[in-house]
Amino acid sequence: MEETVAVTLDFSKCQYISEVYLEMREKMKWEDWYGPNLDALWDVLTGLPYYGNEFTIVRPYAYNNIPHEQNKQFTEYIDKLCAVFLRAERMYGEITVRIEYLP
Repeated sequence: MEETVAVTLDFSKCQYISEVYLEMREKMKWEDWYGPNLDALWDVLTGLPYYGNEFTIVRPYAYNNIPHEQNKQFTEYIDKLCAVFLRAERMYGEITVRIEYLP
């Protein structure tokens, strides 16, 4: 049986998409050439090397302090990002994902 490696991805204080990908790059030890987009995330979770197999994603239900009045768009992007993790968990079973919502 494979050893469990827990990784917490804390998106709660992120205000820019680049900060979200920096959090994943640092915690999951992504290669520098992995792109900062949802397609690259899917590629990472389904075949490229990364660190971790038990993920906790920390985030609010909805973001409120995103610059340029982009609260709704940022929240929707994080929803999509979480969906990529959950889809990879469901389809491949090599990771577990827990989403922890903050008030």
